[in-house]
Amino acid sequence: MYVAVEKGAEEGENFTFYLDHLEKEGYITPPMKTWVDLIRKHGNIAAHVLEKPNQNRAESTLMFTAELLRIVYEMEYLAKQYKAEKE
Repeated sequence: MYVAVEKGAEEGENFTFYLDHLEKEGYITPPMKTWVDLIRKHGNIAAHVLEKPNQNRAESTLMFTAELLRIVYEMEYLAKQYKAEKE
């Protein structure tokens, strides 16, 4: 939600709306969609079922989330830095 809102989505929507917004804006590409949807599915499980999470599920959710944040923020930042150095 925070990433999508920071990238122009309105607050108060559901998680699927935010993923669709990021896809529409080009932050999520077709090859990324499968693993980004796992973030949604795993988050939904954790939000509605109060049980100890499966370690593999928790670690993969963390890995996928970190990668999404890298792509949306870090790579954009690095590209701007590299471009500025070249100019």
